[in-house]
Amino acid sequence: MRSIVARVLAVAGLALAVVAVPVVPAVGPAVLGTAAQAAGPRPDFQLPFPCGESWRLATYYGHDDYDIDMTWNGGASSGRPILASYSGTVAFAGWGNGGGWYVVLDHGAGWRTSYLHMIEAPPVRAGQWVATGQQIGRVGSTGNSTGPHLHYEQTRDGVKTEAWFNGVPSGITSDGSPHTGPLYVSGPVSAPRSVVSNNCGAAARQVWEAASNAGWRALPVSGAAGPVVGSATAAIELNGVKIVYTVQDGRVYEAASNTGWRNLWTGISGVSNSALAAIAVDGVKYVYTVVGGWVHEASSANGWRNLNSGISGVSGSALAAIAVNGVKYVYTVVGGVVHEAHSANGWRNLNSGISGVSGSALAAISVNGVKHVYTVIGGAVHEAASDNGWRNLNSGVRGSTVSALTLNGVKILYAA
Repeated sequence: MRSIVARVLAVAGLALAVVAVPVVPAVGPAVLGTAAQAAGPRPDFQLPFPCGESWRLATYYGHDDYDIDMTWNGGASSGRPILASYSGTVAFAGWGNGGGWYVVLDHGAGWRTSYLHMIEAPPVRAGQWVATGQQIGRVGSTGNSTGPHLHYEQTRDGVKTEAWFNGVPSGITSDGSPHTGPLYVSGPVSAPRSVVSNNCGAAARQVWEAASNAGWRALPVSGAAGPVVGSATAAIELNGVKIVYTVQDGRVYEAASNTGWRNLWTGISGVSNSALAAIAVDGVKYVYTVVGGWVHEASSANGWRNLNSGISGVSGSALAAIAVNGVKYVYTVVGGVVHEAHSANGWRNLNSGISGVSGSALAAISVNGVKHVYTVIGGAVHEAASDNGWRNLNSGVRGSTVSALTLNGVKILYAA
């Protein structure tokens, strides 16, 4: 059996990575064939550098298709922080003759990313979980390299594929050589381009509880295990128990009022840091998340196995769910338009006609069987209902985020 280094090198298909014209032949075996079809949906990969930084993406003849060399547009690249493009487990962190100091992250469902030529031994270790945006190294020029840069790859089922960042294809595809794969086409070499990092993360914040019968006094949700924090929250009530779901570093946690708010990992991982919804139907808890632009559903009745609903192309920052007469409804934002899918139509995601909305704010409630959806347009909260043909009306409430609930038949909005 080959060593883990050899196996990782075979997967990564390492080639010589340079900043300008290559002066040394490519090294390491190339990955052959075309992309397989077994991998799960593409994670929401981000540029592996701090928020707002601009980096030049380029390749060269014979580099292997889809390999990218990255250099900083703001000055010298050497020593710049390298961040995880997406949350996952460190598959390898160490030295390879071609890649120098490098890291391979396994994001699950067949997806991996590779980060080569680091300046020093990486600060992470094999088996360690890392969050999106967590630093995993610094840019260097170790191994077969002629100058400081990051050699970066995304692989799908072990085969190199075009890298996407923040939901947009990088455009770095062909190296122009018919002798290198996976494309094996002759010219042209993909043109360089600059990309600004949106690897800004979503910081976990303290979760607070405020109730109308206590004068809306905001109290921190905390127990013996410490405060409950998250970058996204969702809440349900089940048999008199209050249950709060949060997202921390791509993992969904559950805390309940009858367990002293002990915050436990559900086993759901790899999700967007900002999109989360939950409902209870017939005593079963359902949690909805966004993984790589696809809505997933996990439930307490299936051991929280996170399954792709088939709803795709959605915003990773907006999600809402309600239950009406035993039917589960999920609302998403696709290209500024609210879509509705439900369990009784095979999760077919249909355009509701509500358009021009923010991709980061969404809420839904059911009032006497009437579905209401709340969105933000131009800084104002709008309401559309299923009994008015989803006509989206300005409520006059200002804010960039919105959540909603009903209390004794009264609709209540929370906006900030």
